[in-house]
Amino acid sequence: MKIAILGWGSLVWDERGIPLDTGWMPCGPELPIELSRISSSRNDALTLVIDSTNGRYVRTYFALSKRTELEEAISDLCKRENMTSRCRIGYVNLVDGSERSEVIPGASGSIREWASQAHVDAVIWTDLGSNFWDKKKTLFSIEAAIQHLHDLEAQGARAAREYILNIPEGVNTDLLDELDHDSWLYP
Repeated sequence: MKIAILGWGSLVWDERGIPLDTGWMPCGPELPIELSRISSSRNDALTLVIDSTNGRYVRTYFALSKRTELEEAISDLCKRENMTSRCRIGYVNLVDGSERSEVIPGASGSIREWASQAHVDAVIWTDLGSNFWDKKKTLFSIEAAIQHLHDLEAQGARAAREYILNIPEGVNTDLLDELDHDSWLYP
């Protein structure tokens, strides 16, 4: 089985031991992506996730897994994402028609179409969405996200800047466009 792994954020520059058969290529499917998840593992820095409400459709990256079994590839991505109890990895399996995604159930069709054109048998991705409302008790907006970044403690601000400055080329969001003009990003 030929398995593609999708990436649009830190996975592309920080694989943490995922066994890959290829490097990352900037020609994955277009998905709605935004910096709308508050990451506890990054000291409340904002991270890129699939966000069908606030995201801009951007071309994602993909790499091929060395694994030939879907469950092994999913397990690799779970470990990389430090997911232990409930693994939130989405997938589309063209071989048996199965799929799973809590964040973008409607997008599995476009991912399935891309997989067919890319001649892969399955596609996996980190299936996490925005948690801005859960963490801040306010709806995500560019203004609220910028205020969140400005309010971060020093460690969180460092983590956020490192994350943002390493976002792969071509992954542009509305928030990133605004941050280009904000002195917070380049203190």
